[in-house]
Amino acid sequence: MLKKGISSLERNKRLVNINSAGSIGILFELTEESVYYSVQKYIQKFQEKKIKVKALGYASNKNVTNQFLPVLSFDFFDHKQMNWFYIPKATCIQDFVDTDFDICINIASESIFPLKYIAGISKAKLKVGAYGENMPAEKYSLLSSIYDIMLLSAENHDQIDFLNQIHEYLTILNPKENV
Repeated sequence: MLKKGISSLERNKRLVNINSAGSIGILFELTEESVYYSVQKYIQKFQEKKIKVKALGYASNKNVTNQFLPVLSFDFFDHKQMNWFYIPKATCIQDFVDTDFDICINIASESIFPLKYIAGISKAKLKVGAYGENMPAEKYSLLSSIYDIMLLSAENHDQIDFLNQIHEYLTILNPKENV
């Protein structure tokens, strides 16, 4: 279903420096408070620059969902909002997917399917995500059909460190022409 969704997707691919982006979508796995607050702090930096930012978190742990309520820039979903194929189904997910972000950043591990699926069908101009070092060729090929830019993730994937790496890379990115 993911391959079908990606193949039928029409989007305008473009390389975008993070400082020239008008809108940014961030996907993350809500595992603990530190991730939530780091993403929140990251979003605030861009909102101060009048850049539209939206974050969508997947709460894989049932206990975490109750601690954090959706706010203006944040939405969350959990396993209850997925079908049998682990395809996320919720209004907030459809809103995220339909938004034409300049950049969509998935800071979660490449193994988190619901977020990988959302990134795959997102209409964002530039999609950024993680890949693992010893990944089989078939999985790598699928990820390369989702993301325009992939950064190597450490074996013990840390979303906060990964967000900082992505930010650094997208800051020095010098887009001279389209992808």
